[in-house]
Amino acid sequence: MREVLRGTGFLLHVPGLMALLSVPVAWLADERWGVGGLLLTAGLAIGAGQGLVWTTRGAGSFQRDQSMLIAALSWVLIALLGALPIWLAAQSAPAAEAGALAVFHDPAQALFESVSGFTSTGLSVVARASELPAHIQWWRSFSQWVGGIGVILLLLAILPAERGAINLYFSEAREEKILPTVKSTVRAIWAIYLGYTLLAIGLLWLAGEPLWRAVNHGMTAIATGGFTITDDSLASAPPPVQLAYIPIMLVGAVSFLVHYRLIIERVSPARLWQLAELRLLVWIAVAGGLALMVERWLTLGDGGGITTVFVWVSALTTAGFTAADLAHWADGALLLVLVAVLVGGMAGSTSGGVKLLRVSLLLKDLVAQLRRLRATPHEVVVLRHDGERVTPERMAELGRIASRLVGIFMLLWLLGVFVMLHLVPADTRLAHVFFDTASALFNSGLATGVAGPALGTAGALVLSLLMLLGRLEIFPLLVLAAWALGRR
Repeated sequence: MREVLRGTGFLLHVPGLMALLSVPVAWLADERWGVGGLLLTAGLAIGAGQGLVWTTRGAGSFQRDQSMLIAALSWVLIALLGALPIWLAAQSAPAAEAGALAVFHDPAQALFESVSGFTSTGLSVVARASELPAHIQWWRSFSQWVGGIGVILLLLAILPAERGAINLYFSEAREEKILPTVKSTVRAIWAIYLGYTLLAIGLLWLAGEPLWRAVNHGMTAIATGGFTITDDSLASAPPPVQLAYIPIMLVGAVSFLVHYRLIIERVSPARLWQLAELRLLVWIAVAGGLALMVERWLTLGDGGGITTVFVWVSALTTAGFTAADLAHWADGALLLVLVAVLVGGMAGSTSGGVKLLRVSLLLKDLVAQLRRLRATPHEVVVLRHDGERVTPERMAELGRIASRLVGIFMLLWLLGVFVMLHLVPADTRLAHVFFDTASALFNSGLATGVAGPALGTAGALVLSLLMLLGRLEIFPLLVLAAWALGRR
């Protein structure tokens, strides 16, 4: 238990440092009434973190189950601490600022916003984000930017190497190392992430976004998060601006391993194209966008053009931005968008969903089994996967691992829908409940209105839990629940 408390203590420094870095924003925006909430958050987070670290000196290295406990416990506590500046802002805001913050008088709604930020989901209960105080706009974007890459990766990049860091790294749903050590891997990821963030901000500014909006949206776009400081997401943005967001979202949905090989190792695009997951991302982005345009043309007589492509890419990358009111879309179009939400981006990226890696493994396993059925008794069946030769037996093993997690995700989704049906108005469309519940669990952020300003306290808590389950890919929170119940 000492190891768990020590690891949690380290991670509690993250929201504390974030709050300190946010104080200048409140000060420069002439919102000094918000400084107290940020300083209180920083004091609680850093004080508690330091207390845990100093009282657990001499603890051993983190084992795999302990690292999962650390990840789960830390994410819950960080979400709670992240809600504190939002809730305190609602309590202390002057009359001119109070309207947009009124929803956060309910602590559950503040927690929902914080969880949505740190899990880089993007669902929001804010009706008029443009009227939020500047430091709260920044806090939402900052939490999403840090959450997109992971709070554990932030800490591993700046702290001295801890024994058991590899277990802590993988506990945050990371797939593989890029470099020999965890610290070098984390620093490489952060360098790439920072570079892309600056490029995203610059691209949006050059496309016509005001600087403050470009900064906030550039951070949330590369994090495939979806928080905006506008009232209608990007529905009122002109087409050139919407187009500028598409490559940023796609970059965020590509694995950092691919970025590293392309930028640092200078691997040719032709070699990278051998990666089944990358090819699948490109094909689904193109074919799915065309299919959605055809579906909208058949039902509405208008394919939607850039708006439809934007929504499809946002759904596939789980970026959460929208250029249309999905509440008025037909069920057929919503179903196509929902498929993209479920699939998500590449493993090792900032995207949510079940990940294209698992989808590609399931498809390859299906092909392998079909080829085995058609093979002659003495024929040796060998498949190619990511440029390597793989036997059907090995592919079946990988397929079983992928299908196990996908199956658990599906069961949790259905359970979430069942619970949410008892928490929404009776006239709510079933398709909308399915869609918004999936958006929470798969960290998408697109919504039809169920997860929005009208969301009640109980619904906010249920969806907050689903967002955390999806971000940590279920098992760390299950380990935490088992530990809380006294089971191993």
